[in-house]
Amino acid sequence: MNSKHNGNTDFKAFVKREQTAVADAERVDWAKERDDWLGHLKRLYDQTESFLAEYIKSGEIKVHYRDIELNEENIGAYRAPEMILRIGRQEITMTPVGTLLIGAKGRVDVVGPAGRTRLILADSEANGPVRKVPVSIGTPGPAPKAAPKEIKWKWKIATSPPTIQYIELTQESLFQALMEVANG
Repeated sequence: MNSKHNGNTDFKAFVKREQTAVADAERVDWAKERDDWLGHLKRLYDQTESFLAEYIKSGEIKVHYRDIELNEENIGAYRAPEMILRIGRQEITMTPVGTLLIGAKGRVDVVGPAGRTRLILADSEANGPVRKVPVSIGTPGPAPKAAPKEIKWKWKIATSPPTIQYIELTQESLFQALMEVANG
C-alpha cells in the first residue's frame, strides 16, 4: 500500500509540474522568439558574406539561399533560409537547426562533402556548454539571487564531443571550418 501512496504522490507532483510548464510556456511570446532567431540567422549570413566578400565579388564563391521548413515545439512550423556556398566543385550548406535548444539560443549545421561542424548562438562569454555548478554540502541556506544579467548572443563554432569547446567565429575560424567540411 505504501508504494501505491508514493506512486500517487509522485504522479500528483508530475501533473503539477506539467501544468506549471504549460503556464510558463503560455507567457512566452513565441512569435517574438522565432523572429529574434531569424534575425540572428540573418546576421550570421551577413557576417559570412562579409568574411567571403572578396571571393564572392571575384566569382570564386557563389552564394544562394533556399527556404527550408523548421518545426519547433511551441513555435510551430516556419520557414527559415539555408545558405548554400558553391566553391569550385564543392557545395557547403549552412542549415539552421532551430532556436529552442538547451544551453544555446540557436544552431546552424555547416555541412560539406567531408563532414559537418556546428555553429552555436551562445552567450558571448561562454567557452563551451554550460555545466551545472555543484553545490557544496554544508552551505548555509540558498545563495542570494543576483539580478539576471542580460545575455549578449554571439555565433561560435562548437568543437566535436566529448570535450566541446566554443571558438570565436572570425574570418580565419570560418575559413578553417569551411576547409574542414570540404576536405580542403
